[in-house]
Amino acid sequence: MPPEHPDFGRPVPCACAMHESARTRGERLARYSNIGPLARLTFRTLIARGRSAAAHDQEQYRRCVDDARAFAEAPDGWLVLCGASGCGKTHIAAAVVNRLLERGEPALFVVVPDLLDHLRSAYQPGADVRYDELFERVRNARVLVLDDLGTQSPTPWAQEKLFQLVNHRFNARLPTIVTTNLLPEQMDERLRTRLTDAGLARVYVLESRRPSDMRALDVLDHPLIREMTFERFDVRAVHLAGDDRRRVENAYRQALAFAEAPEGWLLLMGPHGAGKTHLAAAIANDRRRRGETPLFIVVPDLLDYLRRGFAGDEARGAYEAFDEMKTAPLLILDDLDAQTGIAWVRDRLFQLLNYRHTARLPTVITTALTLDELGERLASRLVDHAVCTAIVLGEPQRNEAPRPRARRGARK
Repeated sequence: MPPEHPDFGRPVPCACAMHESARTRGERLARYSNIGPLARLTFRTLIARGRSAAAHDQEQYRRCVDDARAFAEAPDGWLVLCGASGCGKTHIAAAVVNRLLERGEPALFVVVPDLLDHLRSAYQPGADVRYDELFERVRNARVLVLDDLGTQSPTPWAQEKLFQLVNHRFNARLPTIVTTNLLPEQMDERLRTRLTDAGLARVYVLESRRPSDMRALDVLDHPLIREMTFERFDVRAVHLAGDDRRRVENAYRQALAFAEAPEGWLLLMGPHGAGKTHLAAAIANDRRRRGETPLFIVVPDLLDYLRRGFAGDEARGAYEAFDEMKTAPLLILDDLDAQTGIAWVRDRLFQLLNYRHTARLPTVITTALTLDELGERLASRLVDHAVCTAIVLGEPQRNEAPRPRARRGARK
C-alpha cells in the first residue's frame, strides 16, 4: 500500500487465511500453542479459592484469577505468578492460553527447562528447527507463557538465554505470563528488575508459605532431578551388561507405561547406579508436564524430618505433612534403605504404605534392598500382585529377592 493508504504498515490476512475454516484455524492455533495435555486446564475447572486455607492467600488467588481472566480477553502487560508447586500457577497460565485459543487468538506455552533443552538441540546439525528460528519464534510470540522459571539448571548459558528472551519482550512490551517457584527476592537480579517492573508487570505471590513442610522435602524441583526424563535415560550409559542390561530395558518400558497411566504401585529394585532414581524421576516429571503435582521424596531425608518433627515442638506440622504425603495423588519414595531396621521407622513407613495400599493410590518406590531385608510387614504390601508390580533392574546386592511379576504387555 502507498504511505497515504489507511492500511499502510498494518498486517492484513492473506487470501488463504481469510478462507480458512474456524475449525482448521483452531487446530492450527492449538498445534502452535504447545499446550498439549494442558488443554483440559481452563477457568471453569479452577479451584474457586485456591488450595490454601489462609484468608490472605485466598484473596490473593481470587485477585490473580480475575486479572488472568481480563488478560485472556485483552492481553496487556505481564503477569508474574509466584508460589510453591501445587498452588495453581500453571493452571491459571494454561487457562489463559486455552481461553485465547477459544477466541481464535494465538498464544505460545513453553516450560522453561524444556525450552532450554530445545534450544541446545537446535544447535546440532540436522535439527528439525534451526536455533535462530526457534528463538525468534519464542521471543516474538504474540502472547507467551514461560512456565516453571527457576527450575532450570542455573548454568551461565541458560541464565544468559533467559535474560535475552525476557529482556527482548520487556523492551517490546509483549504480553507475557511467567510462573515461578521463586519469590521475587530470590530471582537473579537482572531478571528481577524486568519481572517486577511496576510499569509493566503485576506480581502475585499465590501462597505466603508452602502448603506444608512436606513440600520442602519434595526434590522434584532440584535441577538434577528435573533433568531426569525418559528422553535423557540412556540404557547404554548404565554400567550393566548381559541380563542386567535387558532388565533395565524392560524397566524403562514399564516405567514409561506407568507414567502414561499411573495405576497401582511400581517397585524398582536393584543395586545403586542401575537407574532406579532416574526412572522414578522421569515418571514424576512426565506427570507434572501433564498438569499434576506429584511428590518426590528421598526416604532418608523424610525419616530425618519425621524424627525431628515428631520429637520437637512442631509435632502438629509434622503430622499434617505426614497426612499430606499419605494422600498425595502420586507419591515417589526414593531410596528405601537400611534404616527400615529401626522400629519406629518401620512403624511410620508401614502406616504410610498401608494407607496408600488400602486406598490404591499410585506410588513408586525405589530400593537397593531385597524384600527380606525390608521386613515382613513392609514386604507384605509390596508383594501384593493385585496392587504392586515389582521390577528388578539388576542382581540384588544381598539376598535373592522373590521373582517379580511382569507388568502386562512387557517382556518377561
